[in-house]
Amino acid sequence: MALFGRKDKELFLLFNESARVVVRGGEILKNVVNDYRDLDLKMAQLTAMEHEGDRIIQDLVRRLNTSFILPFDREDAFQLVQKLSTTLDYITGIIDRMILYKAGEPNDRVKEMVAVLFETLLLQEKALNLLDRMESNKKEIFLCCEKIIKLERKQDTLYRKGVAYLFEHHDHDPIAIIKWREVYEHIEMAQDYVEEIAALISDICVKYS
Repeated sequence: MALFGRKDKELFLLFNESARVVVRGGEILKNVVNDYRDLDLKMAQLTAMEHEGDRIIQDLVRRLNTSFILPFDREDAFQLVQKLSTTLDYITGIIDRMILYKAGEPNDRVKEMVAVLFETLLLQEKALNLLDRMESNKKEIFLCCEKIIKLERKQDTLYRKGVAYLFEHHDHDPIAIIKWREVYEHIEMAQDYVEEIAALISDICVKYS
């Protein structure tokens, strides 16, 4: 039996749509780092995804502001909205910087970092899709969130190794270090927001199930 009513389900559908758009953004990013061609086309696709995400976020905010009864705390709901939106912003920013800075083709470290980020985006989408039947799905939701946290730790290690590699192999080219370090930082920040969403989803499950 579903934990919430029909009106609440409309909110969950919007959360699910938002998570889907973030995953689609991650797919485009993954495609960019593994096939460094047609960058303008891929950036246009990502910009379209960002506009779709903004539309969904605006709809979510409107519904949150006009709903008298919410499936969980209004503040938690707004935080989910904000963090999903910011995650997509950082994903867009990763590609934007590679194109604007003319940083060149990404190396294997960047590809691995993006692969880890994309894996967490899929887990995030899965956890949000399970949220409308929180009571029966709680164990699986917690498992998704735990995996996200473990992957965030892996990403931290990749980030540190990536920055160390930059200083070791590009000491003759400080501009390249600046360009790629900012790309690494954006991947890490996107990862951090996914971890924050996982922690928030876990808190919601504890409070409302």
